[in-house]
Amino acid sequence: MNLVGTTTYEGTTKDADALFAMFKDDIAKCTSAFEVAHIRDGKMIFIANVTDEERFYALFEDQRSKDWNAKFKAKDEAWKLEKIM
Repeated sequence: MNLVGTTTYEGTTKDADALFAMFKDDIAKCTSAFEVAHIRDGKMIFIANVTDEERFYALFEDQRSKDWNAKFKAKDEAWKLEKIM
């Protein structure tokens, strides 16, 4: 499954990098490709080819993720993508 998503938060790109570093190894276990790009402070986008949906979605329920979201008032949105060519 391919996803694209955004995270809007009240922080800096360094704060977002810290979140990614915290979950980098876990993300690698449930995706075959994952990229994050900073739009600006407080906004990032991610794209992923998810190979284990249950494990991937569990990352959002992880207490570390919930704590980060609460601290930075983060909101995630994600969309499934379909390959067209």
